[in-house]
Amino acid sequence: MSSVRLAFAAAALLLFAGPAAVARDAGPSAVVNMTFGLKFEPATVRIRAGQTVEWRNKGFFPHTVTFDAAQASDPSHVVLPAGVAPFSSGKIGAGETWRHTFTTPGEYHYICQPHEDHEMLGVVIVAP
Repeated sequence: MSSVRLAFAAAALLLFAGPAAVARDAGPSAVVNMTFGLKFEPATVRIRAGQTVEWRNKGFFPHTVTFDAAQASDPSHVVLPAGVAPFSSGKIGAGETWRHTFTTPGEYHYICQPHEDHEMLGVVIVAP
């Protein structure tokens, strides 16, 4: 395809789909693997507000990415910045992924609900 056609296609995408559609195609800013050993690896990721984290289930068991203290056996394991509503991925099966874009700066402490008792805990630190 010629460079003129590529430029036209990119401009059309921006015009009809908007800048958010193009940003979604950029991929995650950080990746967290959910492992066979019932861990989030890395356990802590650092991103900027507006960036996306992708969790990848590399294990056999379903996992969750749960930012909701009401769903935790120990509510102190889940911490959200002031004003952020609780949220969760739901079950993520083996080989599946889940993404979340963080818009509010602060520290987000989360759990894998079924494996919280195995210390499957993680942290996302979001800078402004």
